[in-house]
Amino acid sequence: MTKLGLEAKDLEPTRTVFRGIVPGLSCSPIGEVRLDVLFGGSSHFRREPIWFEVVDLSSAYHALLGRPAVTKFMAVPHYAYWKLKLPGPKGLITITGDYRKSTECA
Repeated sequence: MTKLGLEAKDLEPTRTVFRGIVPGLSCSPIGEVRLDVLFGGSSHFRREPIWFEVVDLSSAYHALLGRPAVTKFMAVPHYAYWKLKLPGPKGLITITGDYRKSTECA
């Protein structure tokens, strides 16, 4: 949170409970925050505000985009090719994942 410039007072209360992240245990977020998510480059991009649940867990992931976010962007993920395609103001925006960078972060 501190890397985003957020403090605990910036979080909204939430009643969400996560199950299955840690086998056999449940986890309650410490709050939720609305952040702008941007896909694309400086000349061709798409930005939407997305609500994120904030949890105090040690994880290789910094943010997870679930079905509501994918739906809001009208994105189509292709997991085998590590691509995410979504409509933008000037046509299709294609985001390409990088397996090596992902494993370095983990």
